Amino acid sequence: MSIKNDSNILVNFCHLLYKNGLIAGFDGNFSVRIDNNSILITPSGKPKGFLEPDDLIVIDLTGRKISGNGEPSSETAMHLQVYQNRPEIKACCHAHPPYATAFAASGKQLPDNILPEVLLSIGDIKLTEYIPTGVAKEWVKLGQYIKMNNAVLLANHGVLTLGTDAEQAYLRMETVEHFAKIAFLGESLGGLKTLDTDEVVRLTKIREDKFL
Repeated sequence: MSIKNDSNILVNFCHLLYKNGLIAGFDGNFSVRIDNNSILITPSGKPKGFLEPDDLIVIDLTGRKISGNGEPSSETAMHLQVYQNRPEIKACCHAHPPYATAFAASGKQLPDNILPEVLLSIGDIKLTEYIPTGVAKEWVKLGQYIKMNNAVLLANHGVLTLGTDAEQAYLRMETVEHFAKIAFLGESLGGLKTLDTDEVVRLTKIREDKFL
């Protein structure tokens, strides 16, 4: 696939993040890996809901800019940690969806044994420690959380989802937010009913066998 096609796809998903209320203002960042040493990433200082393909930046795996106007996302180091730790991952989506971010800001982990759909499409959603935004050297802490997880809540920050392409990374963001809303409403109704351990194991095996 050409950089032009990748750029169009990435911009379309950025627009969806904004349209669906998963980001606001200048929130969020998105990237796709376009070859073994090149990453297409959203720029710093531009609203993602109004990006054009020409706004995107190409960097290498060290974060050095290869092409594009402006500067890459101030959270480029977060994306680099993913690609360095998970070579099979081809896209990263970071957003601030309200319900999931409320869990992250409250220091509350989303349960890992409630909805079959979440277990099949994402798996466990870890809550990270707080990692200062814009401080590149601090993002090395992310590695321990994403080695086995396709989505994480970033403490006091937002959500990061990973995928084998931009579509999967985006859809996982939607799923995390939908699940967080369900979890919030379920707790307000008196508590969530959990799946039994055998069912969690069965669903997890299905996901792992299909490399989801």
